[in-house]
Amino acid sequence: MATSSERNWNSASTRSRDTGAATARSGWLSRLQHARRILDRLDWWRLSEWADSNMWSFDDGDAALLLTPLDLAETDALDVTRAATAWLRWCAVADGASPAARLAAVFHAAEARLASHGVREVWCIVHSSDWIKPYLRDLGYRVAERLLTFEIEPQRAQDASLFLAGLQVRPARVADLDALCALDARAFDEPWRYPPALMRRAVERAFAATAVWHAGELVGYACAILHEDSGHVVRLAVHPALRRRGIGAGLLLDIVARLAQAGAQVVSLNTQASNRTAQQLYRRLGFAPVSEKLPVMRKVLVSEAGGGIS
Repeated sequence: MATSSERNWNSASTRSRDTGAATARSGWLSRLQHARRILDRLDWWRLSEWADSNMWSFDDGDAALLLTPLDLAETDALDVTRAATAWLRWCAVADGASPAARLAAVFHAAEARLASHGVREVWCIVHSSDWIKPYLRDLGYRVAERLLTFEIEPQRAQDASLFLAGLQVRPARVADLDALCALDARAFDEPWRYPPALMRRAVERAFAATAVWHAGELVGYACAILHEDSGHVVRLAVHPALRRRGIGAGLLLDIVARLAQAGAQVVSLNTQASNRTAQQLYRRLGFAPVSEKLPVMRKVLVSEAGGGIS
């Protein structure tokens, strides 16, 4: 049996190792933030908010990778995930380091760890010109979908009130979180869902987050961001049983109007290339497609039948 002094020494030794690891991680991230090769898909988070997460993978200080299960936030431990899907949130390779070798090291470590916790797939949105795309292909990632971008000049948009008569429209609040997540789960397949942690961030940090209610039930919501004179509709969801009734059109036009009032000269949004219904709606409301298609890449880690990294 360990003596009291031995237990105290072991505890102090563990704390010392943890402190040393945290210090090293902080130094690596500080250095890598200035690298030429960075992929940032943190969305509603800042990098500093993830600095203490246990989900990082490092190759000394030459590469860093953050793959996060869909249902986890920055303070969560990987052990608590129940998600089958993870997303690539941040990646960097130090200047002068070999991207192929460094990425292989951090991706293999991160993917094995995720697979051991039940995560079956990793997804990533990239631009066609992103430096990381060819390396992802070498690591087994394949294009599973493409996102189309649509834009509108707000002054060309219709009046939202034409579509929202008889509905209650108000800002979405954190108090609505359960209702928002329940609707979101009905409206989207898992890779695209907003779990509570992500939904909370969206509601708290969006320029505008709007909810539409009917007879006390949430029937739709939208949220958008504003950067200088450009707005972007990040999220648009309508209860599946109530689609094609003008709710989505009204929500979208309402949030475009809010962005315009704040100075937006153009408003954009994305939708999947396979979502023909959404594309028809956006065109009907005056949105026009732009040329770039964003590849969405996916890697299957564990098959439905089980097994290890594929």
